[in-house]
Amino acid sequence: MWTLTLDTATPYLALGVFRREEGLGRVVRVERRHEEVLFGLLEEVLREVGVRGEEIGALVLGEGPGSYTGLRIALAAGLGLSLALGAKVYGISSLLAAAWPFLEEGKPLTPLFTARNRLYYGATYLKEGGRPREVAPPRRMRPEELPQEGLLLDAPPDPRALYELLLFAREGAEPLYL
Repeated sequence: MWTLTLDTATPYLALGVFRREEGLGRVVRVERRHEEVLFGLLEEVLREVGVRGEEIGALVLGEGPGSYTGLRIALAAGLGLSLALGAKVYGISSLLAAAWPFLEEGKPLTPLFTARNRLYYGATYLKEGGRPREVAPPRRMRPEELPQEGLLLDAPPDPRALYELLLFAREGAEPLYL
């Protein structure tokens, strides 16, 4: 069974297809053109990996926080694909998917996505025993509220991280609007 990962919460389109150590992920900066690029990139990745749609058994979707329209694109496309393919859907925080490749055991990290009006979306995570732990939940912050250490600014959600975090996901996907 292959897993499709998809996140459109940020100016990046993060998409991948994975099975154990196999697979391919792509991250493309598209600003606000996710819907224009999504299905073409999906077809390209599936063709390059040699996977047919019916081999996809799970989808992991980034839940945000992020732009309202951006979140809706991944969730609508992902839920539509899951119905067509008979695949299960799981949701993961887009902030956690951005931080996961950079998290070190026992060191807190706060990934931030730039929002409007000089605000940021952020959460603080810690890796303990190889598992992620949310130290501070996703929230909107002003610059003066940002932690002084352990910041990760505007890193895109990582497609492989979405796949790896499937172990800690819950079934279903709920958008996080802040």
